[in-house]
Amino acid sequence: MTIKITSVRQLGDLLVQRYANSPQEACWVVAVTTQMTIIDVWQVALGTLDSVNIHPRDVFRHLVATNAYGFILCHNHPSGNLKASAADSLAMSQMAMCSQIMQVHFLDFMIISIKGYRSYRTEDLLPKVALETLIDLWTKVDNM
Repeated sequence: MTIKITSVRQLGDLLVQRYANSPQEACWVVAVTTQMTIIDVWQVALGTLDSVNIHPRDVFRHLVATNAYGFILCHNHPSGNLKASAADSLAMSQMAMCSQIMQVHFLDFMIISIKGYRSYRTEDLLPKVALETLIDLWTKVDNM
């Protein structure tokens, strides 16, 4: 797929067209180049009517293999609700942390449904994690 992403709206409309009618929750990864050209789109997880488990290793395995610069995580809600669940928020935090470590840019988390899409980057709701923060957590030693 050699589509160049020119806006959040363009990508959101494309994802809604392709995946909004899925009868159960799933998660797709959109891998992109530095020029925002789509390298690949693949389903990384398939869930049930109201949940899906997303694991970072399943996301990053393919991102590294395709030499992706960055990625957008897309997740559908068959209910039509565009609000992130607690599990969605946890997945976003995990992806933000792992993307810093792996140096693959986590560009957006999008929820799609038959009602449209929601971009967490557009709303400035993506978790912000600095590599220095992760290093501090890793190297901090408590006296026992």
